[in-house]
Amino acid sequence: MSMRLDRRMLVSGAMMAGAIAACGDVSAGRPRAALAGAPNPQANGVWIWMRACLEALEKAGVAMQLSANAALGREEDRTEMTGLGLVQLNDASISEATALSDLYVIAQLPFLFDDLGHFDRLISNEDFLAEVNADLRKAGLRLVDAAFLGGMSGLFTARRPVRQLSDMKGLRLRAMDRQDLFLIEAFGASGVQVAWEETPQALQTGIASGYLNPPLAPVLFGHGAYLRYFTDMRVTPAHRLIFVSLKWLHSLEDDRRAAVEAAFLAGRKANREWAQARLESDLASLAELDTETVPLSVEARAEFKAAARAAYPDYAPAAIVEKAFALTKEASS
Repeated sequence: MSMRLDRRMLVSGAMMAGAIAACGDVSAGRPRAALAGAPNPQANGVWIWMRACLEALEKAGVAMQLSANAALGREEDRTEMTGLGLVQLNDASISEATALSDLYVIAQLPFLFDDLGHFDRLISNEDFLAEVNADLRKAGLRLVDAAFLGGMSGLFTARRPVRQLSDMKGLRLRAMDRQDLFLIEAFGASGVQVAWEETPQALQTGIASGYLNPPLAPVLFGHGAYLRYFTDMRVTPAHRLIFVSLKWLHSLEDDRRAAVEAAFLAGRKANREWAQARLESDLASLAELDTETVPLSVEARAEFKAAARAAYPDYAPAAIVEKAFALTKEASS
């Protein structure tokens, strides 16, 4: 973790400014928000968050420009730019937080949360946020919120359904990062790390036989032609993160900063309302793609949960896991 942080802090502002200029998507003197995906109000929960936030900011006289579809570079590039104050608001992957804060791995522990509401109470916990943000502050960042992407993640497979743990044998699943690999291997399958942009080809050719993702993923990214089954496991809450640049935030006058904080709340409210509505329509969207939803019995889910929790030591030190149980127990009420 420290090596990655050191690398980030060594990047000069001049170099990153050049990188942004090379994208051809910057207007000088105006704050900028970066969106990884498309501004799709039907399918992109981060855009729902961003749109409500940007509209509130504009009404308050703090207009922002938007760069969508990862126009400003890869995840780590946008995070670096945000820490340096060259991008003011950023849509980031979970791995960008866990690279800087050991505590945020709690959000990736499988079968830890009962539902999205349970996770929402954790991400609203001031003590939890304060500890995470103490780590992020070193990189010039503050975690504002988690933007929900629909329901909780499950398992998509291309050629055969998974109904119990033994069905995982022989599957090779696309893994986003080491945490995905831990879980896949704990289930008795094998993992292959494939860039997201190359996932359709991997599914089509059999390099990967599926992936772990929320119900909305194949709808949003057009993978419905390759994925026939969705096992509704409720593994982890599907979300991305909203980072704000501390350099920019601290430069604002009190009234402007209050308007920005109010806009963050507007983004949160809009995203949560959208996520609740998506819970009712995601599985219907899969059915339209001819992707069959496979429910797990109580006994089968308990089997998956036990296997996943046995792998917790691979995710985090015992102290972090213990804190995860304490925090989620507090958030369960």
